[in-house]
Amino acid sequence: MPDRNKEAIIMIQRYLRQLSYTGENIPAPPIDGIYDTATAQAVRSFQAKEGVPQTGVVDRTTFDLLFRRYEESLRERSAPVPLAAFPRLSADYTLREGDESFLVRLIQYALGELELIYEGFESIPQSGIYDAATVEAVRGFQKRHSLPETGEVDRATWDALASVYNREFGGYQPQ
Repeated sequence: MPDRNKEAIIMIQRYLRQLSYTGENIPAPPIDGIYDTATAQAVRSFQAKEGVPQTGVVDRTTFDLLFRRYEESLRERSAPVPLAAFPRLSADYTLREGDESFLVRLIQYALGELELIYEGFESIPQSGIYDAATVEAVRGFQKRHSLPETGEVDRATWDALASVYNREFGGYQPQ
């Protein structure tokens, strides 16, 4: 049976360690499940920062504050959630001339941004309607990336477009 006290100490040490990374003058305690002087000192530093009595003991008030600050720290330092715009439908899902949607507008926007990096690439209206101009812009993109020049956006074209856009304009980079 696991030692619940050791697990609780490890949690506290992890929370303190996370907060120590942010330069908040909290020393990084070891994460070993032992409540030693290093852990007590980190707790006192945290308590001082929070304006609560500096006992070095994790009471309910200290724990609640510690957990809250830990969660805030994770949120503040995490990457933004990426927008997964391409539908998770069948593998052969394709956008084509005549379609109308937010996704079409997003594709038009990304294609329009490429005029900044591709010579001779022209901006297209962001109407949300997959029109003849969109077909031609998609064909031009497909040609540059050695994709079948269908003028339609299938999964392969979407992946290439999203990858180029993310790389060139500082967007989300998958891990």
